[in-house]
Amino acid sequence: MAKFGMYIKGTNESSNHVNTINVKTKSEAEAYFAGRKQMTMVQFHNMFIVREIDESSRNKNLLLG
Repeated sequence: MAKFGMYIKGTNESSNHVNTINVKTKSEAEAYFAGRKQMTMVQFHNMFIVREIDESSRNKNLLLG
């Protein structure tokens, strides 16, 4: 499973994401998010972008404790 995030168009990954989900493919994530927003895929693609979230790129230099 991969983690996908839904973002408002015009923003980048460093800004706040709207929602996340764990699914197998990007198309599954897009269908899920479009359904949650009660939008057609065309309407959804006009307003939102779905990107895979790479968990390995997170900052691992944080102090634990």
